[in-house]
Amino acid sequence: MTISILGIAGGTRSAGNSETLLDKALEGASSAGADTKKLQLNNLNIASCICPDSEDCVLTGICTVADDMQSVYSILRSVDLIFIAFPIAFRNVPAQTKQLFDRSQALWVSKYILRQKLRKQASKGKGLIIAVSDTDDPIEFEGAITSTRSWFASIDFEETDRLLVSNVIRKTDILKYPDQLTRAFDKGYELTTQMTS
Repeated sequence: MTISILGIAGGTRSAGNSETLLDKALEGASSAGADTKKLQLNNLNIASCICPDSEDCVLTGICTVADDMQSVYSILRSVDLIFIAFPIAFRNVPAQTKQLFDRSQALWVSKYILRQKLRKQASKGKGLIIAVSDTDDPIEFEGAITSTRSWFASIDFEETDRLLVSNVIRKTDILKYPDQLTRAFDKGYELTTQMTS
């Protein structure tokens, strides 16, 4: 069975620290035989959630905003693993990542209000959280982790692992930490092999 993985780059800088770690995790997963796809949220047109001004999704579980999120919904419903990566922004996820979370309201409605099955697979999906911070404050990641875990639950996924890296500020600072790049690769590989065993 081929494992399908969606990598979500949630930062504002292409090839920045969090995305570099994401690429390594996807590389590890690919080397274990996974089918991988990556989305860069900064390059997608995902509008703000208009609920509760429009209650369309409350009635149907279908979002009527016509933008790139429409193609993302089907991917979220079909993949086995999600690797999501972002830099910390004011102790939470960046705006474009939060936009993704908010626009998943239609899936939340489908699951919790309409009691519909979200995923093609019978089991919950698995998730890897990758986050980077410019400080070494231990509470810096807490808000983002809580928010991401809540999003995972809403789309019928669960956090399986995480990689949190502190003290990266400039765009390529992560390259100073080859051990973290190795950890990212290993996590991608191991999560894939766990799904196939």
